[in-house]
Amino acid sequence: MEPARKFSSPFDKAKHIHLDSRALVVGFITIMLGLFSAKMIVSDKWQYAAVVIFSIPAILVLQRYPFLSILIWLVCTPFLLHTTSATTRQVYWVIHRFLPVLTLGVILLPSILGNKTLPKLGFPEYAMLCYAVVSLCSILLLNPVTQSTFYLFYDRVIIPMVLYLIVRLSSPDEQMIRWLIPVTFFIVISQSSIGVISWFSPRALPAKWVDYENHRTIGTLINTNTYVTTLILAGFLLFHFGMQSSSKQIQLGAIGILLLTLYCIFISFSRAGWLAGVLTMIGLTTIYPKSILKLGLIAVPTFLIIGVFFLQNQLAWAAQRFKSGDSEQSALSRLPVYAAAVGMFQEKPFFGWGYGNFDRYDRQFQSSSLANLSGDNKDHASHNFFLSILAEQGLIGILLYLMPVLYWLRMTFKHFSKLPREKFWGRKILVVLWMSILSHIIVYNFANMRVIFGLGAWWLTLGLISRYMDAHQSFYVQELIETVNSQQLRLMSTEREQA
Repeated sequence: MEPARKFSSPFDKAKHIHLDSRALVVGFITIMLGLFSAKMIVSDKWQYAAVVIFSIPAILVLQRYPFLSILIWLVCTPFLLHTTSATTRQVYWVIHRFLPVLTLGVILLPSILGNKTLPKLGFPEYAMLCYAVVSLCSILLLNPVTQSTFYLFYDRVIIPMVLYLIVRLSSPDEQMIRWLIPVTFFIVISQSSIGVISWFSPRALPAKWVDYENHRTIGTLINTNTYVTTLILAGFLLFHFGMQSSSKQIQLGAIGILLLTLYCIFISFSRAGWLAGVLTMIGLTTIYPKSILKLGLIAVPTFLIIGVFFLQNQLAWAAQRFKSGDSEQSALSRLPVYAAAVGMFQEKPFFGWGYGNFDRYDRQFQSSSLANLSGDNKDHASHNFFLSILAEQGLIGILLYLMPVLYWLRMTFKHFSKLPREKFWGRKILVVLWMSILSHIIVYNFANMRVIFGLGAWWLTLGLISRYMDAHQSFYVQELIETVNSQQLRLMSTEREQA
């Protein structure tokens, strides 16, 4: 008979119980996954069983490289926004709805079992949690179409916030952040290529990638606003990556990527996109003044010469978009909707009319005088993301949603002067990330963002900003500790010499 296990101390006994509890948890999860897979196969739903089976090796990979799920999401999601078949819909479920949650679970599980310590969450994350809870209550209590609205909320809010948490909790180092280089290169090349082809040979593309009705450039991203913000994020990051290289060829390639990005922003023919492009380029000029000014001296004359001979139709359409009767009509048609959002907020200023209910109640608050001024009496969709939140969820909703951005902006201003100036992981990448957030803020004031990739990019960029600030704050804390220790050692040495 095997003798009873002896413990040299209460700590050893507690550790043994802790290990046994972890083994029980892992065993329980394994059994449940096996039972679920068997049930799905018997029910002829082999796709779900396949997801579970392949999720096991995926968990092993994600446990070591959780940031990999972010890269997969960035590469695949732009091509899954139009789910026209059952297969693409299932892939969409796996990549967008399942993979981020699985990754977050993989990150949290070791901490729950007491095997790993995660970064501490703070004020911005609590604001995100409160916003999610308030929104869910709003859907349950005020929205008559609960189930479908919950799916939209999950896709547009929960998953984007999960992307933020993955970056925040996995704490990717500089080497992992560099994995974004090939991903952003793929995004810029693929979206710009599709955008250019949509103007010169539109029939070569699927109809869903060409905006025949509005004559805008959308790539695979549904609308032009998402197209612009995506190119600004990816193109500016690539430019920053390239300018930090000592290779002249890579620097020239980075300049070429920036020119391609700017051209695609131009052919988006979105006035909000143009404004975002101009203001973010001003921000980029503050950190790369010499490079941008030299680029401008070469690029502007070259573009004018090429435009006169090869881009006359695009220049004519740009002029019409900038100033014409149709352009003025498009701007005026938004006034009744803006006024309706303000009226809805004034009626219910704190909790609003309910998540997803703007289009249900806005006609009640549209002024007839403004409708006459706009030249039509149509029920236009909301063209302001922030006003929509204000009308649907009131002051509480808009403040909770914007609180993480305001918090990290405050932290950026507070510590910016202490951040390293040069290198890849210096303060310049922080400016680039904030320029991406600025582009979102600008276009969101002219459109009600509903594209999951655009919303995901907003929270993902904010997650990268939070990771940057965390990394450098811990660096300065460690530097302060080392400084204090060195001063104490010098003081002790001086006292010995005096003795």
